[in-house]
Amino acid sequence: MSGQVQFRVRGLSAEKLLNAARQQGISFSRVKREKSRSLLMRCSEKDYEAFRPLAQEKGFEISEAQPVGILRLEKRLAKRIGLWAGALIVLGLLIWALGYVWEVRVENAGAYLGEVRTFLDELGIRPGIRRSGVNLSDLRGRLEWRLPAVKWVRTEWQGVSLVVRLEEGVPPPEIASNEGTGDVVAASDGLIQRVTTYAGTPAVKAGDFVKAGQTLIRGEERGKDGTAHPVRARGEVIARQWVSVVTRVPIMETASEPTGRKTVLRVIDTPFFSWRREEEPSYLTYDRNREILPLGGAWLPVWLVRETFAEVSLRPRSRDLDEAKREGAQAAIFALNQALNNDETVDKWMKFDMIEGDTITVTATAEILRDIGRRGQ
Repeated sequence: MSGQVQFRVRGLSAEKLLNAARQQGISFSRVKREKSRSLLMRCSEKDYEAFRPLAQEKGFEISEAQPVGILRLEKRLAKRIGLWAGALIVLGLLIWALGYVWEVRVENAGAYLGEVRTFLDELGIRPGIRRSGVNLSDLRGRLEWRLPAVKWVRTEWQGVSLVVRLEEGVPPPEIASNEGTGDVVAASDGLIQRVTTYAGTPAVKAGDFVKAGQTLIRGEERGKDGTAHPVRARGEVIARQWVSVVTRVPIMETASEPTGRKTVLRVIDTPFFSWRREEEPSYLTYDRNREILPLGGAWLPVWLVRETFAEVSLRPRSRDLDEAKREGAQAAIFALNQALNNDETVDKWMKFDMIEGDTITVTATAEILRDIGRRGQ
């Protein structure tokens, strides 16, 4: 029941008091005897106001009423109205924020990343748009139409983020066929390591150095009678190749040194405007530090920003040579591994050179084995 209060009554012959209360239309939702002279009672606030003078008139001791149930909750909420109002504001802001897209994330797009982001931008799908303005099914269909080479596209919500995930298509392997004729030619230069012929006649042998476009397996075979007849040449031609990448690392860097001059500015910052009394200093180069102090608490977004500008002078200085070499070597190895494309590696080495005294050139080279055969036109 709503509006209920609880109190204690002490005295002799409490039954007479209860009978008198009932005669006046006062009802109780609970009466519990605690001791021989004490009753724990519960009734509405209105009945308590009528019962209290009656009990005092008949010589009973009655305690102050304490709210219970919904009334107790209402009184507690009334004491903390500011806290609950703030919580409602935060909840409202949260609900409002959940109605917008705050991040657009594209995953596993590989070579299609730039095209996907451009397409999303054309559709107006960017952070800050209303969530209701994005139809996931329609977006998925449009992306699959735009990118026919991908296996599938998945669009989904993750909190306030729109996630577009792609699975790149794998081109089907070239199917060997005996139909037609043609040679196997070199796709690139290389030193022949071995030739395995499935159809046709080898035109090169191990140890030969070949150029791109050179015939490796001729599209012809001779019968038992020595007569040559055309076929579609097929086979594996493994060649030794050398792949090199070059990276350059400067050994000079620009260092900053404080001059001792400092300027401190104070800015009043809000989501709508910023106000400052002083102008920024006219230093050519400086280090800037910001300290933010909230002024309005959680419910008033006002901050005092303390900005410190420290003037610095710039001068060139030499880097540690060993450190520069390590940096260049790491970059070269990374680039080389990207270029190898999972080919079988025989050996790797690096070469360091100086260019005009301020740059280290790192050349990383790998000796690999690769099938260089491809079908000729």
